Amino acid sequence: MNEKENESFRLAYQFYEKWRGQIIETEDQWQQFSQDVGQFGIDLDINNNPLGWHLMNAVLDTFNDLYKGGRKPVPAGYFGRDDL
Repeated sequence: MNEKENESFRLAYQFYEKWRGQIIETEDQWQQFSQDVGQFGIDLDINNNPLGWHLMNAVLDTFNDLYKGGRKPVPAGYFGRDDL
């Protein structure tokens, strides 16, 4: 794995860990999330990095599933969680 690929995995993990660690409930949180998504794409260089593009889509698809239909996921590590 080259350095750019390694960095892509690190960035994807970092983004997921940050936003999975909190429940997004307010408009301000959603706005911050969207700004972070934009920066995430820039940091991954998604226009020139196929792996980064796919990792970004995977992470965002997961958040889409977690919040689908107005649901709010329980905090990570919660015993008995059924959100995944």
